[in-house]
Amino acid sequence: MQLLPCDIMLKGGGSSEMSDARDIWNHPYYNMATMVTSFMGQWPYQSTRIHVAAAVMTFSIIGMMDIAQISALWVNRGDFLVLLDCIAPLIIDVALVTKYVNNCYHYRMMVYLLEKMKYNWNIFPKNNGLHVLHEYSTFGKKFMRIYMTAIWLSVVSYITEPLQERLMVHLLYPNVTLPKRFSMPFEFGPIDVDTWYYQLWCATSFGILTRMTVIGSCDLLMFIFAEHTNGLLRGLGYAIEHLPPYDESASNDESFDYMRRCIITHSRAIEFAEHVRDIYLWSFFGVIGFNMILMSITGVQIVNNMDDSKKLIKFVVNMIMQMMHLFVECLVAQRVMDASFDLKETITNAKWYDASTKTQKLIPLMLLRAQNPVVLTAGKVIVMGMDTYAVVLKTAASYFTVFVAMQ
Repeated sequence: MQLLPCDIMLKGGGSSEMSDARDIWNHPYYNMATMVTSFMGQWPYQSTRIHVAAAVMTFSIIGMMDIAQISALWVNRGDFLVLLDCIAPLIIDVALVTKYVNNCYHYRMMVYLLEKMKYNWNIFPKNNGLHVLHEYSTFGKKFMRIYMTAIWLSVVSYITEPLQERLMVHLLYPNVTLPKRFSMPFEFGPIDVDTWYYQLWCATSFGILTRMTVIGSCDLLMFIFAEHTNGLLRGLGYAIEHLPPYDESASNDESFDYMRRCIITHSRAIEFAEHVRDIYLWSFFGVIGFNMILMSITGVQIVNNMDDSKKLIKFVVNMIMQMMHLFVECLVAQRVMDASFDLKETITNAKWYDASTKTQKLIPLMLLRAQNPVVLTAGKVIVMGMDTYAVVLKTAASYFTVFVAMQ
């Protein structure tokens, strides 16, 4: 696929602040996503060697954790509650692999979109749509920081739950000895847990942190693409609403040239959005299915630990994070859908009546294309949005009642 040269500018302006393609990924809009994805080997511009090295390290860590969890599952196969505790992390790992493989499979397309993002910063005139692209990029920056902070705080809360209990009991009842346990079931075979407890705790905690950071890094790339799509569509809408009037005394038809550039921008925005949809088509499908099962299992864990406040808090935090993960992905998709839908209304609100006859003939063509808005879908059958979020929650509640009845 041929990449667009990032130093080409459409006639009509550009942003000096973002025009240097070499520095764009160090801009505050993107630097957090660049750092996190680079550290986890998910940044598309990294070399193949770094990608492979990061993948080997990541899956070696997660693989060792999975072996210990599967061993615990086999040893405790007769205990339904322990089985749930073992199965939930394994489902998360399947979701992780789905996201990771999806990003690796589409990394060339991601590079293509990142190159187009450099180019798109020069599409809008500085005072007629570019500020909207800045606004949505600013929102994306804040959104990514809040998302990753929530993930890391939830991980800290989860992995420290056994130590919190040990510390509290040690302070209140110094003569009581608690069994040494972890935040999730593990079976280490011949390793003496009593002797190596804190070393094992550090290793498993690092593995859990790695697991969740990989998932977060995959989502950061999706947030970048989605919010850039929103900025393009909203900026285009602003530019159309401020269509310059036709000046009969002018030698050229400025409004026609202006609308022609808007149509080109619209075509590029649609192409960009469709590529984003194609990249995350099956990733979204996996997120819906895995989150639905996880929320059902976590609901059972909450019900069965109502008398244990420490475990209850841990599982409630888990439930909140699972709901948040699905919520943010549905919210991002909803924002793209809304931006695409609203463009139709924006075109009708333009001052087309002050434009030339040639320009007015372009309006129906653009309006016709806007009748089919771009939406992000899961598996080509489920439209991602807040309606889907509500349906998934209801379905998860139904599975929850089934799991409770199975006990």
